[in-house]
Amino acid sequence: MSTRSPQNERNTNPDAKPGYMRKSAASAKPARSAASSVRVVPASSKEKRKQAERGESLAGLSKEEKRARKQAERLQEDRLYAASNALMRKDEDYSRRRKFFWVLLAAGLIAIVIVWLMIGTTRGQEMQTTQIIGIVIAYACILGAFIYDLVRIRPIRNACRSKAEGLSEKRLNNLIEKDAAERDAKKAKRESKKK
Repeated sequence: MSTRSPQNERNTNPDAKPGYMRKSAASAKPARSAASSVRVVPASSKEKRKQAERGESLAGLSKEEKRARKQAERLQEDRLYAASNALMRKDEDYSRRRKFFWVLLAAGLIAIVIVWLMIGTTRGQEMQTTQIIGIVIAYACILGAFIYDLVRIRPIRNACRSKAEGLSEKRLNNLIEKDAAERDAKKAKRESKKK
């Protein structure tokens, strides 16, 4: 800390309180309120920002009204999720990439299991290098699978989500109902084959 000068106005002025400091600029309040076209929104939480972007506030609502509003938001999110899943199921590129992701992940897990079996059953210098190579391959497959998901699959997922958000209510309902009917038909067909 710096030392205060005794010749400073705070210390030489007889009317000034001892130890008095000016407030920082960070604690300063605006001299007048914001204009009517400016919305002042506290950015304390993510949900408050989302509500402010939509132009709605839960401040004056009762507990039941807030609960009902949140339930409606969750229902809308579920519908968007179902619609985006339906769009992804129809996308052949997504299903092919998703299968490759699972193959990579399974290969990594199988390699880990093989290395654990090797560690438990054998000893020796040659086996240690083989075990290390197996561990490297296993982790490379697992990390590669997750990176592949981020780079190749996530953009498709995000595109389907944005497409579902852009649909009207009627088209959204039609898409969800059509997908549910197709899945029910496939399920019935599988059950009839089992019998």
